[in-house]
Amino acid sequence: MSSIARQLSAEMRRLGHALRPARVVSAESEHGVAVHGFPVDREQAPSIWRSWRAGHRRTGLWPVITSVDPVALAAPPAAGERLGPGGPAALRAALSRDPESVVAEVVDAGIQDVLAQAEEDEKDAWLADLTPGRLAPRLRPADRTPRPGSVWAKDQLWTGDRLWLCLVEAAEGFELPALLPGVPDAPNWWSEPARRALRPADHVAFLRSWHERFGAEVFLADGCSLRLVVERPPLDPLTAAQVAVEQFVYCGDVAEDMDVMGDERVRSTVWSFWWD
Repeated sequence: MSSIARQLSAEMRRLGHALRPARVVSAESEHGVAVHGFPVDREQAPSIWRSWRAGHRRTGLWPVITSVDPVALAAPPAAGERLGPGGPAALRAALSRDPESVVAEVVDAGIQDVLAQAEEDEKDAWLADLTPGRLAPRLRPADRTPRPGSVWAKDQLWTGDRLWLCLVEAAEGFELPALLPGVPDAPNWWSEPARRALRPADHVAFLRSWHERFGAEVFLADGCSLRLVVERPPLDPLTAAQVAVEQFVYCGDVAEDMDVMGDERVRSTVWSFWWD
């Protein structure tokens, strides 16, 4: 029985949950990133995640809910060549860049690609949707409180009862895509030949920016699905419009009418993304 298994079992007892050390599984990525985990019931998963999140500064382990065990989570993704390198060195490189600059670069490239494919008589309509200053006046006034979201909303999310709480050695949740490339995987992002794939460093920039501005935290990463819990989502029209555009470019599979995204989706306490 490993010492980490005993430590995790003791921590779970401290949090009010029983966990036999034998149920703990540990793995290490090809770049030396440690991942530990154990099965959790779907019903209890959010409260257990919150408890581990509250203790993150003490443990150094970031909790993430997933349907795969630590061995699978730490395994190299099948799309490794497309995604690029991962691990601590890749994380240092990702963190060396200003996240707002990366987000702005990716958003600008995404808008330019949309306009390049649009017919001439469609371009102004697209610009009206994808320019925050033009979208904001169409949105409702600032909300007093966020729209409550559900971490188990059924949109494109695996909803079985067998889940894992995986614990990754990370300083922040937004580091996960660089430490473990393919968490999440975005296989169809920018599928046109002129556009590059969404890289782990790009995920880090978006998630870091949303964390710093809105308190967004990685709750679930499950293959091509990603779910964030958001402490203080944008409530004023201009900021909501800006984030709606960012999310449209980041994950086109969740794109709705931009007014709906700005009024409802981004003002919620849960943000969901999935890539087909």
